[in-house]
Amino acid sequence: MLRGILIPFTIGSFVCIGLVLRPEFFDGLSLLLTLGGAVTVTVFSYSKSQLFGLRDAVGELLNGEPVSMDSHALELRRLTELFRLHGIRALENHERHLKDDFLRYGVGLLVDLHNEEKIRLRLEHRLAHFAAGAEINRQILSTFGKLLPSFGLIGTLIGMVLLLSRLSEVDPKGLPSALGLAVLTTLYGAVFANVVVAPILARLQSVAVERESSMLLTRDWILMIARGESANFTDNVSAYLRERSYGEKLQEWAPAGVPAER
Repeated sequence: MLRGILIPFTIGSFVCIGLVLRPEFFDGLSLLLTLGGAVTVTVFSYSKSQLFGLRDAVGELLNGEPVSMDSHALELRRLTELFRLHGIRALENHERHLKDDFLRYGVGLLVDLHNEEKIRLRLEHRLAHFAAGAEINRQILSTFGKLLPSFGLIGTLIGMVLLLSRLSEVDPKGLPSALGLAVLTTLYGAVFANVVVAPILARLQSVAVERESSMLLTRDWILMIARGESANFTDNVSAYLRERSYGEKLQEWAPAGVPAER
């Protein structure tokens, strides 16, 4: 929660300080054209549910606590020992205390279903749903990151047209505003794409890959429990992680940063 508040506060503070110290770098029309144009096209390009999904993912990124694979493996090892000592009833009693939603879902399947193939299908469906959501989030941010410099270029062209019209009309008073529009829109597009969007996209990518890895490990653990092979998982979880080959990774994510030069 503190992280989610601190980051916007820090950005807002830098903006306010910049407005006071260097007001020439801020122009409302340039900002509206670059940022507003990119946001508008992005909103029209994707559905409301997809945009809300990205909002929730970014919110979780800012407010959520990262869980390492080692911690997750230790949790599975503890649950394995609990299962070996007290059986499936112990997992059922412990289900509501699990923080990982996918692990909680899998334990619920173990309790309610006794068919390994049905459990596998449901877990695979949940995994596919997660991978699809992560890919949509990547596409939205990638589109937004590419649109920002594009609208910056559009603003530059508009500023140049205005500049040329002022020259032809011999109206020197309008030259600074036209030149400012031409320069600042490109600056805003490059800054927002590479300083704001690109880091968020990179962080979402790393979190999604880590999350998918933990979900794959959870899936295998659930299926091993369903087959009655819990002893294979208990002895050395770290060795198990090294020996497994998780080939079902998310697609390679394209970088969000877009060069400022065209």
